[in-house]
Amino acid sequence: MLADLFLPNDAIEPPQHRERVVALLNRGYDVIASVHSATGRLTPADKCSLESMSDAALASASADAKRTLLLRSGAVVTTITAQPGSSLFTAPTSAAKGVSATRAAAAAAVAAAPLPPCHLRQLKRLNFIAADVVQTSQLVSSRDILRSYDIVSISTTNERVLHQACTYLPVDVISLELWQNMCRFKPRADSIQAALKRGIYFEICYAPALRDPSARRSLFCNAQMLVRLTRGRNILISSSARSASEVRSPLEVVHMATMFGMTLKQAQDAVSLAPRAVLANAAARLAGRRTTTVPASAAAAAAAAELTAAATAVGAEATRAVEAVDVEMQDAPFPETQAAPAVGTQQQQAPQQQAHGGAPAGGRVTRKRTAAVR
Repeated sequence: MLADLFLPNDAIEPPQHRERVVALLNRGYDVIASVHSATGRLTPADKCSLESMSDAALASASADAKRTLLLRSGAVVTTITAQPGSSLFTAPTSAAKGVSATRAAAAAAVAAAPLPPCHLRQLKRLNFIAADVVQTSQLVSSRDILRSYDIVSISTTNERVLHQACTYLPVDVISLELWQNMCRFKPRADSIQAALKRGIYFEICYAPALRDPSARRSLFCNAQMLVRLTRGRNILISSSARSASEVRSPLEVVHMATMFGMTLKQAQDAVSLAPRAVLANAAARLAGRRTTTVPASAAAAAAAAELTAAATAVGAEATRAVEAVDVEMQDAPFPETQAAPAVGTQQQQAPQQQAHGGAPAGGRVTRKRTAAVR
């Protein structure tokens, strides 16, 4: 199986999409996935509305599209070629007319031939773009929307979102924007290992790197980092092409993957076996056979965070109130029950009280005030 599982469908005209599909057919691909991207939240409008293209629509994409479809279906297509030394070269005036007429007849036969099925599998995919952990709750609470797609993927540049996607979010593919500068985004090794255990694949898209030299440098640097973390396992390579000129053949993709640091066997698996494994995992998720241990739903986690923040605020207010009461008690004057004696009288009575083992009157007042403060 040769598949390209990332063909963005947003802001793409139908003729442009048909040209991309025909270009993939010419290069031997069997499976394609049209992608709808949702950013931040999922609404009922995000439910799958993508439609598969018919063979007649693909045949109208270009002049050679119908010929490609016939060749893919196994039909016999007549071709006229001239061999060196034949009469086509020795007698161009008479033979050339016959060859052109034969070619015209063959083209007419191709145009009139019915279109058998071309054995192209067209899938629908949802790519959810999440910037923080609050947005990931949409994936947990919108299961009806997820079930309308064949494949579900997530794209993020947040480490906490990546950790959730690797551990328990219901996704099949993690698509990282490796063509961007990721100096502040370093995937954790434990998150990568958790994704490998769950059978989740990491996707590398090469078409954005064809548009900008700086993006090309970032792609090779970040892809090599991802290959080191995964040791070349569970890597999926897709195009993310927006035009037919950005599509590459499977052999070119294999050579590109070897420059990412993958072995030849791993590069071939990333093109042929990885799409098959992704589709198997997606089918198991849709059938309910792939269970995910969710520690708590994202909505419940958000509610718990709000309750914790509210409890912390209440505790802080109570602490401030207690501190204010303590300050007021310390600053308030102690009420005297009796008038304070004169200074001379206190100085005369103090030696007598100390001689008899008693404490001065000021000591009793100090103890009372200390007890009141406590």
